[in-house]
Amino acid sequence: PGAAAIEGDVALHMLKGTPMAAAPDSLKLDFARSGAGQAVANFMKAEQQHIGGWKVDRIVEAAGSEFNAVCWRQRLLEEVASSQVVLFSFVDCPWCLLAKERLAAIEGNEAWLPAGSVRTIELEARGRDGKALRAAIAAATGRTSMPSVWVGGRCVGGFTDGDMPSGEPGLCLAASPGFEALEASGRLP
Repeated sequence: PGAAAIEGDVALHMLKGTPMAAAPDSLKLDFARSGAGQAVANFMKAEQQHIGGWKVDRIVEAAGSEFNAVCWRQRLLEEVASSQVVLFSFVDCPWCLLAKERLAAIEGNEAWLPAGSVRTIELEARGRDGKALRAAIAAATGRTSMPSVWVGGRCVGGFTDGDMPSGEPGLCLAASPGFEALEASGRLP
């Protein structure tokens, strides 16, 4: 995405504009579950460790000169308080699709997650507000990848990763392994 991510009116991600983004969801899910998908997830985790701060700065820059960090942090807090689980997503991201699939499977079937308690926010659909919301998420968590999964008003990370050493302690679950591992281990909420 490069300059388009900064200059455009919609939040973008690294797969936007690639054949992967145009593939059917079933193929995206197959890819994310494959060894190649795991390799990409591992790469993204390593990238976050090495250049995460720089990426947060670029995402904030992409939100535009009118971005007000205090106002958008408050808006983020309002969004994550709106439901037991709030999932910030890109509509064509394979790992976002995995998170949506798993949440759909457990919503209403787990005592801690009654029917109607999951809210998905597609950042692209929000236009410039999606860019600002993504910037607020990055500033609060130190994470730049999607999805961003929030349970009970706290970020547990993404689907396959979660460590947020530079995230706000009150907003981020410390040493989180990500939603998938937390859910599998029974450590949610």
